[in-house]
Amino acid sequence: MWVGALGTFLRVTVVAVVIGVIVLLVLSTRTAMRRAQKLRTRHRDSLRLLANELDDRYDLVPALIAASAGAGVERSRISPLVGARTLAIAMRDQRLSLGERAAAENTLSATLHELIGDPDQGTHWPFIRVARELQNREVRIAGAARVHNDLAHELNRTVSSFPSSVFAKLAGVTAVPLFEVAPMPEPVVAVDAGQPVVATADEASGTVAA
Repeated sequence: MWVGALGTFLRVTVVAVVIGVIVLLVLSTRTAMRRAQKLRTRHRDSLRLLANELDDRYDLVPALIAASAGAGVERSRISPLVGARTLAIAMRDQRLSLGERAAAENTLSATLHELIGDPDQGTHWPFIRVARELQNREVRIAGAARVHNDLAHELNRTVSSFPSSVFAKLAGVTAVPLFEVAPMPEPVVAVDAGQPVVATADEASGTVAA
């Protein structure tokens, strides 16, 4: 009698332990999947923020072009900015990823820095105003890019590291590209008599980039 009762107790205990382990695995899997999905959502939010900052820069560039013309800047120095903006917008309209668009965006930043230089040394107020606004926009873009890349690094580690990679795959979460932003240069431009005078690339201390 006691042997039978003990056997029954052991069987019930084993079944309870197995059920408990299964429930724990299911809950752990769901928690890990939700963590991966939440990280993906945060990354997508940062992506939208970065894209919005870039779009705002596109909208500001025409004002700088007009102000540059009003300040007497030569057309040959404005044309590269026009071309860089056109290329960046074209790549956006092709719905390429931000990782694929990074080179064009960095080129746009480089042409902006080359034209703007140090606006505080200028005397043409319309040019100074929009140049400062674009410089602030460049800082915002760099900040948004850092947030985006930090989340992208974290997401990519989750996707590539075991065991989190298993849960990420179950959640449909995949690796994402980074948005590589070149460092912002120091101003190399002086403004004389209301007309910005840009130093040549050879005179600059470093590569001009976003």
